[in-house]
Amino acid sequence: MADKIELARQVFRALWEAGPAGLDRDALAHAVQLPDREMREAVELCAKLSARPALPGAKPEVVGFDPMTRRYHIANSAEQADRIIAYALSYVRSGLERILAYQEARTLRWGDTELPQAIQQALFEAEEVAGRWRR
Repeated sequence: MADKIELARQVFRALWEAGPAGLDRDALAHAVQLPDREMREAVELCAKLSARPALPGAKPEVVGFDPMTRRYHIANSAEQADRIIAYALSYVRSGLERILAYQEARTLRWGDTELPQAIQQALFEAEEVAGRWRR
């Protein structure tokens, strides 16, 4: 985990140094010297750590991909933070829709057989979150 945290720090450093212009996907991968998938995982961890900094006095930051600029940023404004958040939520929403479709297909094909408890709990939580978005 320590190595992953260091990679997340490298992402933050690279974005900090890039300033308001941010970095496109290739430039960020090059800056942290990681293949694309690993770079995106490091960005994800960076985003989590930056949103809830552990250091006293450190400000929380929104870090991620802004679809308007097509670059990764440390958000420069509330509007940019909103775009980053909306982009991340689009992945959550599509993932939830896929999971709920899986559940429906399973039920239609094999009936209401008992699901393992962990899957039941995860599906309940997914339906609960999806229900909040539909309101």
